[in-house]
Amino acid sequence: MRVFAALVLAWAVSNTAFAGPQSTVGGKPLTTEMAHNTGVGWPSLFYEWWNNGRGNLDWALGGELVYGDWSGVYSDVAVGFAFNVPLRWHIHNKRHARSTTDVGLRFTPGAMVGGSERRSRRFGVQLDNGVMGGLRAEIAVPVSIDVHDRVSIVTGAAIPLTLMLAKDVNPWGVIPLLVRIGVEINAAPKVAPFFLFELGPGIGVGEGGSDVDFAFRIWVGTAFWSVLGN
Repeated sequence: MRVFAALVLAWAVSNTAFAGPQSTVGGKPLTTEMAHNTGVGWPSLFYEWWNNGRGNLDWALGGELVYGDWSGVYSDVAVGFAFNVPLRWHIHNKRHARSTTDVGLRFTPGAMVGGSERRSRRFGVQLDNGVMGGLRAEIAVPVSIDVHDRVSIVTGAAIPLTLMLAKDVNPWGVIPLLVRIGVEINAAPKVAPFFLFELGPGIGVGEGGSDVDFAFRIWVGTAFWSVLGN
């Protein structure tokens, strides 16, 4: 991580470019009609089909193959599938001497169904093998900082508010408070690999109790666009 930060800082100091790669995980608006975004990591493998909407809105349809804590903590599944509808509004742009900052507002409703493992939770929830599901309303403020023609730093915050459901267990809530750090790279004219890491405290509430634990999500993947010339 220190080596990564040092390389980014050196790149930023030595360049005055403002336009970085197109963004699917940061705060920049799409510059093409559509883009495809896919990644793998923890807790899922995912695909998103992004579209340039009206005004400042970009929207997507997405699916996840989930094999861990769907919202970063207190939501572990053995294996499951989730469907998401990310919506992103571009709300701010600022040009600096050696960089450009773009800020977005992202809202991602989603639903998940999967299988549970036997697992005790310190705030009282205990699961046995069986079917479980979840509903999520994720709110995020993605930020992109272009530091080079080919490099954009991604930061901001995300709160994937989640309601989890399982047989013979009362519903429980998950409230992760995550800080984001990552990078998007313009590797080719139509390809932008990315790395995204989110971490922070996660609050679990259920069965008359509550608890706080470390929450995290991490993905590496790529965005690509103009497949059909759009």
